[in-house]
Amino acid sequence: MFLCCVSFFCCSKSAFGAQQTRQATTEAADPAMYAWEQDRNGILSFSDLVLCYGGSTHRTPYRWDEQRFAPFVAYTDKQGKEHWLFDSFLCLEFQLGYTYAYEVGHRGYTSAGKPQWQELIDYWFDKDNGINALEEAVKEAAQRMGTPPSKRKVIFSFPNPVIYRLYDKTNESTVYWGELNGRELDFSVGKDRVDACKWFIDQVRRKFDEANYQYVELAGFYIISEEIVVSPAVEDGWNHELKRSEEVVPPVAEYLHALNECLCWIPYNRAGGYKRWKQVGVDYAYMQPNHFWDDKGERPLPRFFSDIKAHDLAMEFEFDEALLEGKPNCDVYKKRFREYMSNAKSEGIYGKQPLSYYHGTNGFYDLWASPAEKDKELYHEFCQFVIGNPLRK
Repeated sequence: MFLCCVSFFCCSKSAFGAQQTRQATTEAADPAMYAWEQDRNGILSFSDLVLCYGGSTHRTPYRWDEQRFAPFVAYTDKQGKEHWLFDSFLCLEFQLGYTYAYEVGHRGYTSAGKPQWQELIDYWFDKDNGINALEEAVKEAAQRMGTPPSKRKVIFSFPNPVIYRLYDKTNESTVYWGELNGRELDFSVGKDRVDACKWFIDQVRRKFDEANYQYVELAGFYIISEEIVVSPAVEDGWNHELKRSEEVVPPVAEYLHALNECLCWIPYNRAGGYKRWKQVGVDYAYMQPNHFWDDKGERPLPRFFSDIKAHDLAMEFEFDEALLEGKPNCDVYKKRFREYMSNAKSEGIYGKQPLSYYHGTNGFYDLWASPAEKDKELYHEFCQFVIGNPLRK
């Protein structure tokens, strides 16, 4: 899907041009679509999507401020030349402290309701945090390097509307989320779960419209669940009754596409729905190799690449603090991460499919900041891989 779509995806216009369009098309625009969405010729393209976990107090560091974003935005090579690094940023979270969960699977956690969904939005749009901090980090880099080739893209995860107040207790209430348009939503009803997702999506879109950012823009949304269970069949994932993805994902995808916003998803290795992602309306699907942590050899890379090529999937890269010098078996983890880069090239994925990058909570920043020579060498290898991605051209 990516091969046929990337060629006609449009790039964002300058802030001045966007403002002109905002003024000129207000009356003619679809009232459900902001002018900056209507000005697009379909959904936007991006090549290198980095995952940014934030919003829960269990994470250290907790905030995404300008200083933390800076090394993700720009890279200085060994010769002292600066380059634009990641062109897209995925803002996501799957829990709130140790009390609420934004997805199925957290036993003992209460399913997040409307107040917790709003809290996630408030976190990412706090004054000196999240999207505002990313805007400032790009602005600061632009003062040194000039305007980036395009606005940096933001993908925003939306919570999974969990059916039951306690996800695996079918005797629990399904009327716990809160009120919308004067009515308590009942999450046993698929339409009510979709309406909650639309509410979240519209709150985020409104925040972007009000901010009128110069350097970043909203490109789409992300399915937080790592599997899409579209039928009770065993091969489509575990416990269909607790997820019923087919009631939510296709209508949400349709809603987003009508707004020129994309839908992204990152399944784990061979997760439920990995063969059917196009059928349910996903635009960007990056499968996880899970090879980085595979000490038993159960997820070999040759099989992974065979799977993603057979089903036209993109690739997620994975690493965390385990590869940093001083950690047990760090050389093993460095080797596995380098295998991701070398195999992406030899298997013909690099430059043909967009890529995403998981680094735990703060792995990339820690790699950048590490004083160890082996870490510095890997950092430069990885950044050269990102900035050299032929897909950017």
